[in-house]
Formats: sequence, C-alpha cells, structure tokens
Amino acid sequence: MSAMKRRARRADGAPTVLLQGRVSPEARAEVQEAAERSGVSIAYYLEALIDQLVEDNGRLPIIASPRPQREELPIPAA
Repeated sequence: MSAMKRRARRADGAPTVLLQGRVSPEARAEVQEAAERSGVSIAYYLEALIDQLVEDNGRLPIIASPRPQREELPIPAA
C-alpha cells in the first residue's frame, strides 16, 4: 500500500469535459497549493470552487476585462 494519501475523486463514470486556459505561473501555484491543502486534484478543486461561487451568487461573477474596451469618441455628426 502506498504511503501517499489518496486524493478525492469524483464518482466512477461521472461525465466530464475538458476545460483549458492559460494562467500566470503564480495563479497556477496558488490553485495547486490550495488543492494540495484540500487533499484534492486541481480539476476537482476548480470544479468545487465554481460550484461554491454559483451556490453563493446564483451564477459565476462578472469580472473586469484585462484590456480596456473600445469606446466611441464624442464626435458630433456633420
């Protein structure tokens, strides 16, 4: 028997889909460390985090764009 603790896993046969995105190394390290402290995989941690946000707010929160939006200049019509 392995000396390593087993991480929590979802039920066998539960449907899953791939969710990918690039994040900063610091953000990944934060999530990885939080998942390790929780004793779960990164995927399980992210799914639980999403579920918690939805439960608390009714849906995922809207966040600010990383880039400013284009805005129209106030030019009077000719």
